[in-house]
Amino acid sequence: MPIYGHEGHEGHEGHEGHEGHEGHEGHEGHEGGGGSGALSSALGRARDGTLGYWDGKPSRDVNRVEGREAWLAVKRLDTVPRRAVMDQAIQGLFGVSFDRSDAPNVTGALTLQGTPLVTLERPKMSVLRDHQLPYLRAAADLRGDRLTEIRVETSNIQSFFAGVSYMSSGATKWSLALTQAIFRLCTHVEMPIKLGFDVPRPITFAYEVQPIIQTPGHGAWPSGHATESFAGATLLSFLFQDTDWAEPAPFAPRELLAAQTPLYRHAERIAINRTVAGVHFPTDSMAGAVLGVTLAEALVNLLEGRDKTTARSYHGADYAGDFNLSLLDAEIDPAGAITETEIDIDPEAVPAWLRAMWAEAKTEA
Repeated sequence: MPIYGHEGHEGHEGHEGHEGHEGHEGHEGHEGGGGSGALSSALGRARDGTLGYWDGKPSRDVNRVEGREAWLAVKRLDTVPRRAVMDQAIQGLFGVSFDRSDAPNVTGALTLQGTPLVTLERPKMSVLRDHQLPYLRAAADLRGDRLTEIRVETSNIQSFFAGVSYMSSGATKWSLALTQAIFRLCTHVEMPIKLGFDVPRPITFAYEVQPIIQTPGHGAWPSGHATESFAGATLLSFLFQDTDWAEPAPFAPRELLAAQTPLYRHAERIAINRTVAGVHFPTDSMAGAVLGVTLAEALVNLLEGRDKTTARSYHGADYAGDFNLSLLDAEIDPAGAITETEIDIDPEAVPAWLRAMWAEAKTEA
């Protein structure tokens, strides 16, 4: 299930929607919109009363903006147009590949620049029925303890990451913009993937599941919450690190997963809460975690100008186990359910202004 909906997760400062800060200051309310009739009338009358005669000739030197760098133009964009150009630049790098569109697929892939980046294998219905459903029965015992988190997380996961390191709409503007962009990227790819596999939700298997939140109408696999939380944790793991940016250490999400860092522990809990709520199987979260980590790792490598990244495959047909960070790490093995390889990528496909945004974000945390 996508968690950004109407950009609800952008209110992580409780109170000050992440990008809503660009409109809460009253005087900025006229930007991009028609404003009230009274405002338009007042502006027109004020012009008539102050302008005097104008012969239509220019009175300013346009050379001050002519030919400026694209990054300077991007920095002046309001929230909605900035999101649009970011989404076009980032989402255009990724694609979804299935063999058929008339019925559920057994395998499918997320592609990056036309090359498979994440390959997924649909779980067997017998595995869900006989091995995965019992995990929901056990997890349901935690509902009383997790209810508040579960309800908040239906529309807001970024707040939990903002508790790990400093995030502010004023001081870390570009880190927030990139984090929100990766959430939107996740939704952009996860919904077609869910449709392509069309794996039923737990409520389909037993009347007794009785989720404590509304079961979404779209497919369960992979979990959107797991995809987005692990993608966000991966991106922020890079931006939050203490490093010399002149000589950054190699980015190794696998090591951070094994170390169970605070960001990944929050991602794990967000994913598990969906099983507690009764709307996801553990295998949904395993698939989402693989998708989110791999997608975000690839984006970081592109933004860093690297020409290689890790591709992963989740062989989910027979995976009957639970989900947590220890199991995720253990399954990343040539003999496990998750295998890895290295693929070539082209960082030149990243626009110069997006690289500049990334460079600025790295100075914020």
